[in-house]
Amino acid sequence: MPYATLTPAPMPSVISVGSVSKSIWGGLRIGWIRAVPSLLRRVEQIRPATDLGTPVVEQLATAVLLGAQQSRRPGALARLATQRDVLREALAEHLPDVHAPRPAGGVTLWATFPEPLTSRLAAVAPDHGVVIAAGPRFGIGGAFERNIRLPYTLPADQLCEGVRRLAQAVRALRHGSTGAHTPAPVA
Repeated sequence: MPYATLTPAPMPSVISVGSVSKSIWGGLRIGWIRAVPSLLRRVEQIRPATDLGTPVVEQLATAVLLGAQQSRRPGALARLATQRDVLREALAEHLPDVHAPRPAGGVTLWATFPEPLTSRLAAVAPDHGVVIAAGPRFGIGGAFERNIRLPYTLPADQLCEGVRRLAQAVRALRHGSTGAHTPAPVA
């Protein structure tokens, strides 16, 4: 549980940063900051020098959706929780040496392989009908070469098939071949 949720009002040493892309819509790339007013004023003064410009229409849409409490979607949250669990179960079955902790929220999980292989895996995975982003894409200096980020926004059957194909790619990579064939990609 985030520490900031335990406080009724912003505390000087607590800053919460978030985005509506997880709770409302992935394409709505609007973020927010919860902090004491003095810190927010400083951020507001610095922002124009570093901001590339947040679209006004998207900000207005976010304000309306938040006002209408559109971020409270229990059906969607329950579906995501089920899909998350299905993805973790598929990983445990097909890639048992991959560590994938249960995320507290969001729409992706972070899977860790026992060896640094995700850049090579990202190159051969399309030959098995699945596309992944290698872990170093999410860090600098070669960080996260053991990791991939897996979304669980697809239906359960597609998640299972995607993990099955990912496991094929991992086996092929570990055995020194790509095992290339051209099945239809899992979207």
